[in-house]
Amino acid sequence: MECSGLPIILLSSHYQDNVKYKLFIQWEVKELDRKLGKNNQAIIVLHEIYGVNQFVKEQCQYFRDSGYDVFCPNMIDKLPFLYEESIEAYDFFTKNVGFEVYKEIIGLVNQLKDKYDYVFIIGFSVGATIAWRCCENSLCSGIVACYGSRIRDYTDLSPNCPTLLLFAKEDSFDVHALVCQLQDKQHLSIIEFDAEHGFLDVHSKHFNIQQSKRAEESFTLFMNECTK
Repeated sequence: MECSGLPIILLSSHYQDNVKYKLFIQWEVKELDRKLGKNNQAIIVLHEIYGVNQFVKEQCQYFRDSGYDVFCPNMIDKLPFLYEESIEAYDFFTKNVGFEVYKEIIGLVNQLKDKYDYVFIIGFSVGATIAWRCCENSLCSGIVACYGSRIRDYTDLSPNCPTLLLFAKEDSFDVHALVCQLQDKQHLSIIEFDAEHGFLDVHSKHFNIQQSKRAEESFTLFMNECTK
């Protein structure tokens, strides 16, 4: 059967066939009721330029273990790139995906809201910028964007849902200047970390265990507050 939309990895503690990773097509999400239990919260995990690599799978598992049904669109629709292929990965993303893919993520949010009381988005790097572009959708329960360097191209957006931006102070652009541009917007919280881009990824050379733990505590608290 041919379907439009992004391939999506579903990771759920409530999946009745007890399969960890299951591929679905975006526009089939509304058919999942018969496959899922009665969880009331979902999270969409948006990957970096590399695709759905080990780090992203570990994040999906973390949120699954935290009680979420996890939806992870494979935006590049292929096997992940290696870290040493960052130039090729970025070139592939810009030519074949682009930041306009946020429209498909909004479509996914809207569909999931028919089933779940709470729908969150978390994104990393390019995924964080895509998450930020979704922030004007009031149906989203909350957005977490981790070191999205191209957010600086979309400073005109104003969040209509709770939004948390996590920046690495030692990134490739003037983080402080961007924070000053954004900090007065409503529904927006911003935290800067003494770390480099990619500091959450245990497989990255920029991994920072202390700042990673601090970031995880921050977005966990943020999402808990959004469900009160």
